[in-house]
Amino acid sequence: MRGVWLTLLAAALLIWPVSAGAAPADRSLDRLVALVVERLDTADAVAAAKWSTAGERGIEPTIDDPVREAEVYEVMIRLGHDRELSENWVRQVFLGQIEASKTVQRGLMTRWRFDPAAAPTAPVGLDSVRPVIDRVNVEILDQLAGRRAELTAPDCAEQLARSVFGVVVADRADVLHRAALVRAAVSLCAA
Repeated sequence: MRGVWLTLLAAALLIWPVSAGAAPADRSLDRLVALVVERLDTADAVAAAKWSTAGERGIEPTIDDPVREAEVYEVMIRLGHDRELSENWVRQVFLGQIEASKTVQRGLMTRWRFDPAAAPTAPVGLDSVRPVIDRVNVEILDQLAGRRAELTAPDCAEQLARSVFGVVVADRADVLHRAALVRAAVSLCAA
């Protein structure tokens, strides 16, 4: 049932009208979703940095970074252990965050291949983006620990949807970023 509900959540977010009315009042996971959005917002800068670096070297940009990803998992699992969070849950959450970021990166790079004029000309370097990602990752862990009851409850997906819908309506995000937000958000409920 949960998988079906999450599929419906994803579909609804992609077609949810931006002009829709206010979201339901109970949105206790707003801060967590805001952190997911903040982390996801870095994906544009990461894509631009990878695009630019590859262009300078005359190579194809690489989105996957297994070494960095393994580092993120290792650090988050260690910090999650300090917060008494399950290793599997922490890995699930950060897999979702990383894959959501890669969704945005792939989408942007595909666009830039077909529309070179839209490609970034003066991107931010990865060295300035990674500290933001690292800070937000720790804050996400803190929210997992602080909101454990909601995130492990049978109605987690419904509670999460309230906060996600609020962001989608308020942010006026494009379809690429909406899809990535759904990818990131569905990993938050403890399995």
